[in-house]
Amino acid sequence: MHTLELKWRVFLIVAIGILISTLDSSILNIANPSIARDFGVEMRDVQWVVNAYLLVITSSLILFGRLGDRRGSNRIYTWGFLVFAAGSLGCSLAANLAMLIAMRVFQGIGASMMMATGIGIVANVFPDSERGKALGLTGTMVALGTMLGPGLGGLLLAGFRWPVIFLINIPIGIMGFYLGMRYLPAEQSDLGQRPIDLPGALLLAGGVTTLLLALSGNGLDLMLLGTSLLILISFGWREKRIPFPLLDWELFRNSTFVVGNLVAVVIYSLQNSVFFLLPFYLESMLGYSPASSGLIMTTSPIVMAVAAPLAGHLSDRYGSPPITAFSLSLLTGAFLLFSSLQADSPRLPIVVALIILGLGMGSFGSPNTSSILGSMPRKKAGYGGGFIATNRNLSYSLGISISVLLFSLVLNQQLPLAAYSVAFMTALRWVYRAAAAATAATLLFWIAWHLVKRKSPPSSSRNALF
Repeated sequence: MHTLELKWRVFLIVAIGILISTLDSSILNIANPSIARDFGVEMRDVQWVVNAYLLVITSSLILFGRLGDRRGSNRIYTWGFLVFAAGSLGCSLAANLAMLIAMRVFQGIGASMMMATGIGIVANVFPDSERGKALGLTGTMVALGTMLGPGLGGLLLAGFRWPVIFLINIPIGIMGFYLGMRYLPAEQSDLGQRPIDLPGALLLAGGVTTLLLALSGNGLDLMLLGTSLLILISFGWREKRIPFPLLDWELFRNSTFVVGNLVAVVIYSLQNSVFFLLPFYLESMLGYSPASSGLIMTTSPIVMAVAAPLAGHLSDRYGSPPITAFSLSLLTGAFLLFSSLQADSPRLPIVVALIILGLGMGSFGSPNTSSILGSMPRKKAGYGGGFIATNRNLSYSLGISISVLLFSLVLNQQLPLAAYSVAFMTALRWVYRAAAAATAATLLFWIAWHLVKRKSPPSSSRNALF
């Protein structure tokens, strides 16, 4: 098979997996208010429909990345389609919130199998000179799935109950499984090395789960938070002392890898404060239907779909630092606009804020990912892709939990003093003010780090952060 034909065929199959996983998440954001009403639960309860899915992905991505490097990323990726489709069927049949959350856990395993290996597959099949462009196109697929989700979800919810949003994943998953089995090239397995660290994976899952539980009540649970820290410290202690850990400690000597991932934690966490909370604002405060809410929420992904490949191309040409700084500036402005919303705001300022958010997120993802993967050896692409995806999904979970926690704390403080609409808007504005402050601080850190890096000798700036 010709090289050009192979790389684009592989990209197409990986793109289907990206589409199905992002489509599911973006549709669910629109459906969350309907699920909460249907099951008679509150916002802090329905967040677990999202967080259970993200939690499984966060806990298992590095594991599946390692397994992909050992047994073949293409094989793990392909079977992920089938597991995801089966989990989607279970979600559509859920009769209560507990069952829905359980099926989301199963669905998350399939998504993790695809997310852990997809980026590495694309990075390995494209030459260095085209990696940024290829990853920019994966960013376009993320944007496309996110773009289709709100509008499609709104239209489906206008005529059907929420289970239909999971049913549409099933034919896509089956098609992806067929194409992967038939067209992804066979890989050389490495079964004799690097045993999988299952106890480490369980410690990571326990630490992250306890952390999210600490953040998901009416207030911060200090006992659960302390327990989470102890479990995560135990995880790090174990990883330092076993011969084949989940964490590749050598990569943590690479300043580009460390800083790129730290910045990503902040940005992806803050992104979900918009995508999770804004539909509640649109439907509860402004009275929009799910269809209208979905249409408005489509704005950011449309802009992301245009911005992501352009940002990838520019990062190939000029490097990621200036593109990333530009994106952080845009995101700061977007959160400031969201923080100025009122209980009766017209549609225009909401759409403008979503446009700027889309430009910022579209300009961030592919340069950041390309920079991180470009600083790593090719043989660790599976691990690198798994780590990046772990970081992103952990950030999504933390973003939802922290934003809902802050929202709930301010709301409960304001309710005895003001009407519900006033308390709701005060809480929402505080969430977005905090997001703007965090993004601005990240921008200053990014600029300062690159100024220091530019003055440092090439060897030290490339290899170590400390």
